[in-house]
Amino acid sequence: MKRKEENTDFIRSIREGDVKSLDALFHAVYPHLCAYANKFLNDIDEAEEIVQEVFYKLWKNREQLDETQSIKAYLFTAVKNSCFKYLEHQKVKDKYKGLLARVYKSSALQDNSAHEAFVAGELEEEFNKALDQLPEQCRRIFEMSRFEGYKYNEIADKLSISPKTVETQMSRALHKIRLSLRDYILMLVLFVS
Repeated sequence: MKRKEENTDFIRSIREGDVKSLDALFHAVYPHLCAYANKFLNDIDEAEEIVQEVFYKLWKNREQLDETQSIKAYLFTAVKNSCFKYLEHQKVKDKYKGLLARVYKSSALQDNSAHEAFVAGELEEEFNKALDQLPEQCRRIFEMSRFEGYKYNEIADKLSISPKTVETQMSRALHKIRLSLRDYILMLVLFVS
């Protein structure tokens, strides 16, 4: 019973904006959360970034914390969900990278058919059009992430926006680009299979 009351008091103090309570929580569970995330990702740098992002979201949304829920259980669940989301995003990213690499590789071969060269050129042209149609900030965030290799937190710092805004803008950009290229992607899947 006493432990439950301590958990409730601890969450209440975080909800009220007590930075010392957040700091104590961070130091108590950060290494364990990083190790837990690393089991899913097998990449300690990415694991640390995900855990830091979870703490950022916890603090940002602290007013919504449920005093009846275990804070540690909440954090471990949030880290697990973030890891799954990251892995799913990586899977999609790798699929598109592989698809584009195969198209560009086949278009680089000298014995290419005119059709292969045409499809590769059309895809690149359509991709550039889709990119140009994105709102300015959305396009800049996409370019920083995909072409310049910045992570979401780095983009947020450079553009003085929240990581959540970066995440939302990237999601919008990817959705719009996928919609613009859906016919070409289908054609490529059939073409390179």
